[in-house]
Amino acid sequence: MQATVKDVAAQAEVSVGTVSRVLRGEPNVAAETIQKVQQAVQTLNYTRLRKPRASHQRQPLRKKNIGLFLLGMDHSLANLPSVASGIHGTESALAEAGGNVMLVDLPHVDRLPEILLRKSLHGLIIKSALQGQLIENADPDLIAAMRALPTVWVLGRPQLADWGDDAGSNDTEVGRLAAEHLISRGHRRIAILAPKPDHVTLGQRSSAFQWHAQQKGAEVVPLFGKASDWQLPLQTVDETDQVEQLFHRFWNLVDRPTAIFVPADSIAAGVYRACAKRKLTVGEDVSLISVNNEQPLLAGLYPELTTIDVNAEQVGRQAVDLLIWRLNHLESPIVSRTLQPTLVEGDSVASLA
Repeated sequence: MQATVKDVAAQAEVSVGTVSRVLRGEPNVAAETIQKVQQAVQTLNYTRLRKPRASHQRQPLRKKNIGLFLLGMDHSLANLPSVASGIHGTESALAEAGGNVMLVDLPHVDRLPEILLRKSLHGLIIKSALQGQLIENADPDLIAAMRALPTVWVLGRPQLADWGDDAGSNDTEVGRLAAEHLISRGHRRIAILAPKPDHVTLGQRSSAFQWHAQQKGAEVVPLFGKASDWQLPLQTVDETDQVEQLFHRFWNLVDRPTAIFVPADSIAAGVYRACAKRKLTVGEDVSLISVNNEQPLLAGLYPELTTIDVNAEQVGRQAVDLLIWRLNHLESPIVSRTLQPTLVEGDSVASLA
């Protein structure tokens, strides 16, 4: 017998109304609740009975012009695997929803593009640089024009961006998953190695990890780089020297931690390089856990890295769902949506338990 919405609600221990809200993709549902409903749907093999819908319901953005803006980023930054996945998810979901996508690249944020002058856009999805004084340095007319449109920030909201909704990684859960995994393996003294302390997302992940690890009784040793005066457009940073310097500090500690948390896979690759230089083996001489699950960066690493997948492509799709909701709820308060990250276990964390 086919499962019903009531069965899903009972399995997830939530109300039928909550199940319906999750299935409709409404934004104001807690991430933990979304995960419980999704797990119940999978467990019961639940399939929604769908009535034929009108074309405008199948494509809610039909005849709407949606701007996909890249702000303050060099092309090298936009091509990072996690960023590119988020942008790809956004573009795919916009196309499926029938939107007319207008891609606008503004690396210097110093001008008002023609598309905004024509006032032909119905909404914006923005991926921006998360370091540097983006909002302060942007053309005031550009900021004013963006403020006037329904906006969703995807994969991070820059500092001082006090308008628009946002869809991003659940960095609190990232920190919790990483801390609990290391502690479950017996690690009680753990270092955070972060060369970019002024990066919004990486800073949030590091702070969340430190809080959760300390709540579980672990001692955390922060090893942070220096804040930098980043210039726009923001480029990818060659972190080799920065990571090497931080790892050198780590390795020279008298009471050396048994494990390291890094908030991005690009940093983890630098740790592997620093270990190889010293003839150390990750997963044996030092344990390591990271974030993003950027397979193009990880393919050559051995042993396989334990990392946390933030599901960047699905975050991009979620940004589109949020924009569709916003276009129908223009007066509602600002909403933030996150997706539950998942642990991808490799061999880089030794068991001390």
